[in-house]
Amino acid sequence: MTVFKKVALGALMGTTALVASQAAHAQAADEIVVRGSRIPDEKRATSEISAVLDEEAFVRTGDSDIASALSRVTGLSLSEGKFVIVRGLNERYSSVTIDGSPLPSPEPLRRVPPLDIIPTSILSGSLVQKTFSPQFSGEFGGGLVELRTKSVPDENYFQIGLSVGLDTATTGQDGLTYDGGSTDFLGFDDGARDIPQPLADAFFGRNGLNFDPAQQNVIDASLDSKQTTVIFEDTIPPAYGVSLALGGYRDLSDDITVGANIALGFDNDFQTREGRREQGFTTTAANSSTRAFEDAGLSIPNTAFSGDFISTSQTVGLNGAATFGVEIGDNHEIKSTNLILRSTLKDARITRGIDGDDESLEVFQENFEFFERQVWQTQLRGEHVFPELADLGVTWRGAYGRAFRDAPYQRQFRRIRDSINGEFFFPFGVNEDFDNDAATITFSEVEDENIDAGIDFVLPLTIAQQAADVKFGYAYTDKERTSSVREFFYEVGSLGSVPAQALFARPDVLVSPGVAGSDALDLTFTTNPIALDNADSSLRVHAGYGQVDFELGPYLRLAAGVRYESGEQVTEAFATGTPVSSFTRTVIDEDYILPAATVTWNPIGDLQVRAGFSQTITRPQFRELTPATFLDDDTDQLIIGNPFLLNTEINNFDIRTEYYLARGQFITLGAFYKDITNPIEVTSTQIGGAEAQTYVNAPSAELYGLEFEYEQNFVLGDWFEGDFWQSRDLIFKANYTWSQSDVSSDGDVITANPSLAGPITPTVTPGAGFIVDGRSLQGQSDHLFNLQLGLENADTNSKATLLVNWASSRIRQTANIITGAPDVVERPPVLVDFVWSRDLETFGGDWEIRMAVRNILGEDYEATQTFADGTSADFDVYSLGREISVGLTKRF
Repeated sequence: MTVFKKVALGALMGTTALVASQAAHAQAADEIVVRGSRIPDEKRATSEISAVLDEEAFVRTGDSDIASALSRVTGLSLSEGKFVIVRGLNERYSSVTIDGSPLPSPEPLRRVPPLDIIPTSILSGSLVQKTFSPQFSGEFGGGLVELRTKSVPDENYFQIGLSVGLDTATTGQDGLTYDGGSTDFLGFDDGARDIPQPLADAFFGRNGLNFDPAQQNVIDASLDSKQTTVIFEDTIPPAYGVSLALGGYRDLSDDITVGANIALGFDNDFQTREGRREQGFTTTAANSSTRAFEDAGLSIPNTAFSGDFISTSQTVGLNGAATFGVEIGDNHEIKSTNLILRSTLKDARITRGIDGDDESLEVFQENFEFFERQVWQTQLRGEHVFPELADLGVTWRGAYGRAFRDAPYQRQFRRIRDSINGEFFFPFGVNEDFDNDAATITFSEVEDENIDAGIDFVLPLTIAQQAADVKFGYAYTDKERTSSVREFFYEVGSLGSVPAQALFARPDVLVSPGVAGSDALDLTFTTNPIALDNADSSLRVHAGYGQVDFELGPYLRLAAGVRYESGEQVTEAFATGTPVSSFTRTVIDEDYILPAATVTWNPIGDLQVRAGFSQTITRPQFRELTPATFLDDDTDQLIIGNPFLLNTEINNFDIRTEYYLARGQFITLGAFYKDITNPIEVTSTQIGGAEAQTYVNAPSAELYGLEFEYEQNFVLGDWFEGDFWQSRDLIFKANYTWSQSDVSSDGDVITANPSLAGPITPTVTPGAGFIVDGRSLQGQSDHLFNLQLGLENADTNSKATLLVNWASSRIRQTANIITGAPDVVERPPVLVDFVWSRDLETFGGDWEIRMAVRNILGEDYEATQTFADGTSADFDVYSLGREISVGLTKRF
């Protein structure tokens, strides 16, 4: 059992059954001391350092998904537009729950769900807690994001909405697409991408790769050759979305009320990106331009690639939420929450450039992708207070959820030409270096299952005339994940050559039954002991905790407790072609005692100071432990896991001063420090001479910073005379975070050593061989800044808000000490948005109209590498358009 410096104190969050607890304390105390105005505010009431978003905040910023909304919280930023980074620690170090239960994830590289698929329309708000409380999961590095669904409504309602939007870089412009299926616009495949039965029988485990060679042509001819093989240009239409929400309640008796909320949403969005990628360079980027192709003596480092690309993606979102609740008197509530979140991405991409395997050849590459992601979960939750048991509060929950990601018919076609004025052709039998990459197809699938259960007790007591809440509880989590990848490539068949006319033809002709279904080409399964294409993973955690929140005096409060957590994480993987010799199994079985303590001091009036200490952990994600090669579809980079990763252990120190001006209005200044042992970092490696990414435990790291936030509403009628100003308020919100991090190479790291001859073995190497000492943590920005400047009219319920969101540069990919390649540094765009909404009483009803303009400055995305010789490579650079949207909602 691993023990984190056994400390007998821990922090807790004292919001459960808060009203009942305060009532009990008031009845038992001999004296009530009133100090300051005691402004009601959840941020203030909790014993922890936190931030709160409510429905009003969602309306003011106009953010349609919770990922965008969270990016405006102090100390938070986004990675890839869907994963939250809390205080410079990426999603690996943070937890996300919905009504207390974690969601399963459809992401192949991550155990947490992408937040861009969770619409704000189904939520009543969100809590971001930055200091650990023992009632939450011990995997708490950066913080906890707790999403809250809507409860039983207090009135009946029905509303329907419609929105339309355009992107200046996409809408009305020529973009790329391909046929696919007839129902792609709905986000569902119509069967066009189903795995053909002959292929499934041969390569997907039914016959275990045992098939008659005579069946080769049957298999080859069974694959689609028309709907997933031809990219063409088309004018991109506007984005649009529709939504429906209804709810109500009914009193069954004086003591029993039932109610429901139902929300449905559908949206169809398009985005075209034009950019450049110069990847794989090690010491210089002097020859990264494709224009250098014409220069004599062109020399590009092996495996480097430089080229321009254009892609158009269509994203179809479909979501639904239904909550049903029953309230029994004032002390009992039971709620059922049911969610389905679905997002489908259809992408067509063309890349043209130079590949370092042979710098005399120009490459023309086409990619076809279709990703279906879906999450569903059902939860039953109850909250009870028992006055006859000294106002004991009991909260229980049980949840079951599943997620999947299906990526069928991921096609890639790569053609080359050996002269500037020549014609591109498929290099079968002409250039061995490009043979296996000329035409490939991949099928992959991830399935995730999640079971969560827990019960929490809160007992309000009075000890020595001081109020105290005693908390204790139990939690159980069971996560199961299976994933599979089947990669195929076309090679010259028994005929010995491919017809010349097919080499210069379109992809649909090359893989047609007449060519691929003959002996000219054979579809070949990619397999070797290193390419582990099957993985099964599980994580089971039993946890119990105890904590006390009590007053040490009229102005001092201590929240203290400890969590015991026992977790077993198992990851198994093997290659389909060699299931026995390639089998690997990793087990991390650790127990932890995780203490925490937070002291809150109220020296004067509405000023309070918090200071906290806690110890937490972070476990490796499933894919990070799986020693299988995997292509990241977002970056086109090769990734391999490391089965020898260890859990990360973190000591957390926090202090914050808070001054409350009114409800929801405050000034805060805080500082934090984290001492991290065995942080998990991404580093570079080589697989068969190809550049790839892998994961290692750095020996240690430090993270520290300052946070400032100021939020206040100003009544303009107090500043200016006249009826125009009397109902108008100025809303000002600003926050800034400064942080620094240092990763130490002082120690050893363990890497995986794949071998064709046997099982994967560990290699212990000095940290200095992989890690640049003193560099920043991956994903950590030195500066984060948010500004909201709004004008609101209470009479018309109109809101106009200018929003600014900025995160400074950060490391996207760490330096490769072996090859000398420097860090890849990304510079997220500075986003300036304007959002306006207003209620209208016209045309016989209650309407709301909304307008938003996003990325007003027209900022682009940049990720670059700067080399020692002063040259710079555009590792991943692409344009982002300005977005304009209008929405209309009718309430009945």
